[in-house]
Formats: sequence, structure tokens, C-alpha cells
Amino acid sequence: MRYPHIVFDIDNTLIDTTAAVLHSLQKALREVTGEHREVGQLTPVLGIPGMKAFEVLGIQSPELIFKIYPLWEKYMNAYQHTAYVYEGILPLLEYLKTQGHGLGIITSKTARQYETTFIPFGIGGYFQCVITADDTVHHKPGPEPMNAYLWMNDLLPSQVLYVGDSVYDMECAQSAGTDSALALWGCHNPDGIPSTCRFVSPGDMEKWFRDGCPD
Repeated sequence: MRYPHIVFDIDNTLIDTTAAVLHSLQKALREVTGEHREVGQLTPVLGIPGMKAFEVLGIQSPELIFKIYPLWEKYMNAYQHTAYVYEGILPLLEYLKTQGHGLGIITSKTARQYETTFIPFGIGGYFQCVITADDTVHHKPGPEPMNAYLWMNDLLPSQVLYVGDSVYDMECAQSAGTDSALALWGCHNPDGIPSTCRFVSPGDMEKWFRDGCPD
């Protein structure tokens, strides 16, 4: 079997959380700093750990960060009604499971965020191993999360395909030596992102597996 394990990112790969992430961040920034940033200016934070997002946004003051971050989490929960499981994800997961693939998650969410913002969607049972931001010291785009997954499941890098929507996901896979699949259905800026393969939709990915993962 090619790729005994398929590992997924969560945000904008399994779940469309774009609106929840960006609008909650926009609101928290405005409340703490008084500055209004357009949602389009905030898209670089998608797909990376929350604390690293502040670096990307040019916010360096620890005082500001520790005021904004808890508000961001609070408002994220308020915007959860805007998030949803992508069409085609459930059939894809069901097919992979029935074919005997192990399914896992590597996410930049903390364990608490995983429990509060992902588990309610009811698909957590498909995944036998979950690596959150709390499980490693160094997060994506470095290899540590994937290395932890490989170690926990006694796998070689060649046995895993990592599916994600951002350059950070693809770099995590590459640095750990695993193949990667770019989820174009949730990727906002796919140009220039290196990946082993890329799929327009979850259904496109399912078809690829049904066809035997052709090169």
C-alpha cells in the first residue's frame, strides 16, 4: 500500500475556518490596539501557530501579544458558527479508513483549541493519532511535529502523506522527508508552494487514491 498513513492539517484542510480565524483576530486587534486591519491584510496568519502570527503581523510587544491572544481565542469561539467541514471530506476519510490507511492529524492548534474548535464537528473519531502544538517545542514549518508522528507510529517517512493548505505544512513534510499534498480547496496563495502533489478538491484526492495514486 502506498502511504499507509495519511496525516491532515485541520484549518482550511479539513475545516474551513478562514472567516472564524480572520474576523476574530481583526476584532481582538481592534479592541486592544484601536487599529483596524482589513481582513485581507490578515491572511498571512493562516496555517501557522497563533504566537508566530504576531511575528508575521509585526507585533513584537509581549504586553500587547498577551492581551490580544486570549481575546483572539475567545472571539474565535464566537465565530465558530462560520466554520464548516469541507464538502467531500467525510467520503474521503471514510474511503481511506475502509482501505486500511491510518489517519492522523498534525495541527498548530493547542490541545485545548483542538478540543473546543475541532471535536464538536464530529469527525475526530477517524483519527488515531493527533499531534498538537503542545506536543512539540518547535512547530511547523520545522520537522519536529512530523518526526513525533513518525516516532509514535513507528513509521518511515516514505509511509506518510501529509495533507495541508499552507507552505508551512508543505515545509514541515519536506523537512521530515515525507511526501506532501497541497489542499488547493483551502489554500489562499498556492503559487510557488512546493508539494509532491496537489488536489483541487477532497473528491479529487479520493479519486487519486481509487486510481492507485498514479505519478
